[in-house]
Amino acid sequence: MSAKTLAGLTGATTVITLDSANQLFVGWTPSAPNDGFPIQGGKGYIVNVPESRNFAFVGAPWTDRRRAAASPPAVTVDISQEQNVWAFVVSGHLNGRQAFDGYRVIVRNLRTNSTLSASVEGDYFAAANADLSRRSVVEVGDVIELHVVGPDGNVESGTVRFNVTPEHLANAVLSVRLDGIGKPEQDLLLQNYPNPFNPETWIPYQLSGYGPVSVSIYDTTGALVRTLSLGIQSAGFYNSRGRAAYWDGRNDNGEHVSSGLYFYQLTTPTFHQTRRLVIIK
Repeated sequence: MSAKTLAGLTGATTVITLDSANQLFVGWTPSAPNDGFPIQGGKGYIVNVPESRNFAFVGAPWTDRRRAAASPPAVTVDISQEQNVWAFVVSGHLNGRQAFDGYRVIVRNLRTNSTLSASVEGDYFAAANADLSRRSVVEVGDVIELHVVGPDGNVESGTVRFNVTPEHLANAVLSVRLDGIGKPEQDLLLQNYPNPFNPETWIPYQLSGYGPVSVSIYDTTGALVRTLSLGIQSAGFYNSRGRAAYWDGRNDNGEHVSSGLYFYQLTTPTFHQTRRLVIIK
C-alpha cells in the first residue's frame, strides 16, 4: 500500500508520515504526480478525512505489544473542535519550466513564524507540519508566505502570500500554484549583504529581461568609485553569492576605499535604481 492507495481507501485529503531519520513530517496529497511513500506495518500515519465514511482494511491484525505492555494513558480527542487543526500541508505545483530538480519551497506562517522546507519532485511539492500533542498549528486568517530556492541557494521567485480559509482547515491542505519561477515580473535592485561590511559585500538584483548590466559605486560627493561590468545577462533572480554582483571594497585603481557611506546603482538599457551601503573598518 502507498499513500495514494491509503487516501483512496479512506477518502483522505492528505496523508502524512514522519521521516524518523530526519525528524521531518512528509506530506502527500491527491494532486501529487506519484503514489507517495509506502505504507508499512508498525508505523503510524496521519490522514485527514473531512467526511465520515465506512471503509475496511484487509490483512492480518497487528498489535504493538511494547505499547500494550507499557499501558500508556488513553488520549481523548474532541473531533468537534474543527478549528484545532494539528496537522496541515501546504502543497502545489511550480510553473516556469518542465522540471525543478534540486529546488526547494520555503513555507512560513507569519503568525507563528514557523518555517517548513519541502523538496520539489518534478513540479510538485508538499510541506507538512504536525503537532503530535494535538495542538493547533494553523488558524483561519493565518498568512502563509512562500518562496522558491534553487539548487545553488539562489532565490528563484518573488515572495507570495496566501490566506488560510475555513475550507483549507477542513481539508488540512492549502493548495497553491507558483507561476513564473525564475522569471521576475520587474527589474529590482536589492539591499547588499552584509551591510555594513568589511572588506567585501554582495549586491543582489533581479532582471525581467535580457541585456547588458552594470553596477556603479559612488561616494557621498557623487564621484564614481568603481564600476562593476556584469556583461549581458538573461532574465532571472541574482541573489546568491554565486550570482549576485560582488564588490571587494576597492576603487577602480585597486585601492581599498575608506570607511563611510556609499551609493550603488544598477543600470540596464531600460532601468536604473540606487541604494546605500556602508563600509566600516
